[in-house]
Amino acid sequence: MKSLRIINNFLHDMSTGTWIACILVIAVVHSKAADLSAESLSVLHAAALSVFWLLVIALAIVMATGGLRTLYWRKYEVSESDLATERRLLIIKHIILTAVFGVGTVIAWLLIV
Repeated sequence: MKSLRIINNFLHDMSTGTWIACILVIAVVHSKAADLSAESLSVLHAAALSVFWLLVIALAIVMATGGLRTLYWRKYEVSESDLATERRLLIIKHIILTAVFGVGTVIAWLLIV
């Protein structure tokens, strides 16, 4: 079971990093678009769109693996005495992250279209 938790946590963290990297790639591609020919712009747009779908897949993996983490975090990662504090902090963290992921994804999409 421990190896499955480690794999799940790895996928969760790696997908979060992939999502952030996709945002950066889309922003860089967007910043270079003004100086390109129409043909180059078409290729760059297609590439940025592909990166956006990678971003969406990474976000889906973050949510799926995060959902799996909720099944075991209380049992393996927090003591009973810290449970109330941990739960409150996790709720705050997830509200913030939902906003960050949501706004970031929308911004990435707006940079492409």
